[in-house]
Amino acid sequence: MYLLNKIVGFVISPLGIAMFGALAALLCSWLGRTGVARRVGWLAVIWLWFWMTPVAALMVGAPLEREFLVDGKVPEVEGFSAAEAIVLLGGGMGGDTNLSSYAEMSAGADRVWQAARLFKVGKAEKIVSTGIEARDSTLPLLKDFGIAEDRVSFLAAKNTEEEAKAVAKLGLRRVLLVTSAWHMKRARLMFEKFAPEVEVVCAPTDFEQTLFSLNSFSLAAVLPDANAFIVNSTSFHEWLGIVCYKLFR
Repeated sequence: MYLLNKIVGFVISPLGIAMFGALAALLCSWLGRTGVARRVGWLAVIWLWFWMTPVAALMVGAPLEREFLVDGKVPEVEGFSAAEAIVLLGGGMGGDTNLSSYAEMSAGADRVWQAARLFKVGKAEKIVSTGIEARDSTLPLLKDFGIAEDRVSFLAAKNTEEEAKAVAKLGLRRVLLVTSAWHMKRARLMFEKFAPEVEVVCAPTDFEQTLFSLNSFSLAAVLPDANAFIVNSTSFHEWLGIVCYKLFR
């Protein structure tokens, strides 16, 4: 099921849709339908161009994070209320640490920093980290921050639904949920559905979409950008998940 979700996720993505559009245009051309091929080809180009521009991050990505800002700023950890545990959703760390005893960090490592900050200011006495390789990837960085290993527990989960279901089994009544701001809206929906007895306090970090939008507001915002394409593909996936959840829950 996990592999199937990954395949479907690629097919229904900005790149996947553009590729199928290009293939459809080639097929129409081969069948002698040059007019249709031209129109489909142009649609594929325009579609891909939009998702490669910073302006798409402003239109599609930033709204994912806007409700989690406080007066237009990223909230400080001191402002969050206390909870029984900090639930740190996986996906922020590199998985392969075989070449080094140090933490291997990827773009979403802000999640681990946020969990450590909350712990350090006394918002909870334990951290629950999720993800298949959480112990190998996340624990080294938490230890670097001075957090004792016995204060951290791990849940093997492959996606947000599994994470919510696993947390529901822990018997916790109130948790601080830490994940990237662009993922928080969908994560909250998953916890409301699969862990309804757990009160979730959203403690988002990693405001990638908002920061990218602010740093890219210029005439160049309508030109293709490789980083914008990565950011916007993430936004597309999140909105697709939110829409599907609301339609089929």
